[in-house]
Amino acid sequence: MTLRILLVAPSADAVSRQSGRLPPRTEAMQIATQVGGIAELSSAILRDEVDLAVAEIPNVSDADLSLIEATLSSHPRVTLILVCDDSSSEFLLRAMRAGIREIVLPGSPADALARAFERQLERHAAALGPVRKARTIAFLSAKGGGGATFLATNLGFALAARERRVALFDLNLQFGDAALFVSDQRPTRSVADVAREIQRLDPAFLEANMMHPRPNYCVLPAPETPDRAIDVRPETIERLLAVARARYDFVLFDVGRVLDKVTVRALDEVDTVYVVVQSTLPYLHNARRLIGVLTGLGYDREKVKVILNRYVKTDEIGVSEIQKTLGFDVVLQIPNSYANVAYSINHGVPLHEYAARDPVARSLTDLAESMAPAPEARRGWLRGVLGGR
Repeated sequence: MTLRILLVAPSADAVSRQSGRLPPRTEAMQIATQVGGIAELSSAILRDEVDLAVAEIPNVSDADLSLIEATLSSHPRVTLILVCDDSSSEFLLRAMRAGIREIVLPGSPADALARAFERQLERHAAALGPVRKARTIAFLSAKGGGGATFLATNLGFALAARERRVALFDLNLQFGDAALFVSDQRPTRSVADVAREIQRLDPAFLEANMMHPRPNYCVLPAPETPDRAIDVRPETIERLLAVARARYDFVLFDVGRVLDKVTVRALDEVDTVYVVVQSTLPYLHNARRLIGVLTGLGYDREKVKVILNRYVKTDEIGVSEIQKTLGFDVVLQIPNSYANVAYSINHGVPLHEYAARDPVARSLTDLAESMAPAPEARRGWLRGVLGGR
């Protein structure tokens, strides 16, 4: 993918000097130059012509900073390196809040701009990453209390136990509580905090804002209060996925029951949507409507899967009737095990560690194994000699 780079400076000579201070170009770079200042820089960004900008603006006014902040807020994927003369702490703090990624000041080492440029190239490479490296999965309950959060969080535990790197994002933005399922510690940061500083997003910043309930397992909680959900926008999801896909093996979304622009953007992007149902009439009624919405969004049958949770064979509504009602096969049946599941939730511990033989734990472990199979074990020497199969 070509990285669009813009060099801005007050004069043609300044642009030329700036260009000479940067490291050698590669075929993946498309470099444009512009004589001008903040207004010209802003216009280029707003025309969606820039991924990374290097702007030499010796004197930056308060109005200039306000324009930069508004511009970068509307185009959070753009990275800005600013070369200027103001080294005051007040200016540097405001510049950071405006979304400027790096500032090169007078008296900096001769290679300061080149090093800043290389850092941001590395950041873009990490954010873009290989296309769809991670497997992405969303859990969506057909009705409140369906168990989607428990299944998502405990599948995350099970995948991490298989030495896979796992990220879980809680997108039940108004009332999400995935953090309670993975830890007894109160989270200090949330997806809303990351959204407000989206210009800073890179792999290190993302992990610094996440909970780490187990090695290889990171969780980004929902906002602490419903009003903070307004900070999370569809673009936030795109940026999160761009970074997470390149860093993790699995990215899981716990999606609330509200289908809005943010959650639909997440569902658009994932590989699989698991609709979690139970064998009662209200669940099936809601599930049929929900699946109708998902198919109306263009999702095919390979993407939408049905999980039957808390299933008991003696339930009045059986699996065949559920499948007939929904028009979709039930790909996984999770048995009912109230006591052990409740303990797991109340203590924030993975069920497969607390009660490994529990049928729910075995079901989730089997699902994790199907998604992340272990490398084929080497055959024993005796088996090899005897030609065992």
